[in-house]
Amino acid sequence: MNVSTATPEAPAAGAGCGLLIARVARMTGHAVGNSLDAIGMHGHEFAILHRLEQGGTAHGRELSRTLRVHPSNLVALLDQLEDAGLIVRRRDPLDRRRQLIKLTAAGTKRLRRAEAAAAEAERELLSPLSAEERRRLHSYLERLADHACRPGGGGWCGS
Repeated sequence: MNVSTATPEAPAAGAGCGLLIARVARMTGHAVGNSLDAIGMHGHEFAILHRLEQGGTAHGRELSRTLRVHPSNLVALLDQLEDAGLIVRRRDPLDRRRQLIKLTAAGTKRLRRAEAAAAEAERELLSPLSAEERRRLHSYLERLADHACRPGGGGWCGS
């Protein structure tokens, strides 16, 4: 029989890496979500703006797949972002059935506010770690994400 050594003072004791990553992901999502709420932004809005800045212009289907948002839900989100002047949609000159979605200057400004709010939440979450430990953790997380997002890696990261 395997008896856990976890105590209320050390809830992570004896937990495997997968469980710890899931716990930290939940805590991070909650903290970042609260920081975005404080500036009147939702997580999907942040994800869309970030993806558009990161990858430039995108098609709706690509955004849907990459962000794992159902296409019908994405259309409603894009409508809101366009109404707020944060994105523009234009017909793709190579395929008139598709729209190209691009971040506006106002969208970039809003993204900067969100990034600052998320960074503050991250600083609080990572406060028990030294600067060197944060750099190493970031490096490990990048390697894990690259591995998980590689072609044929299960489709978790989209294209």
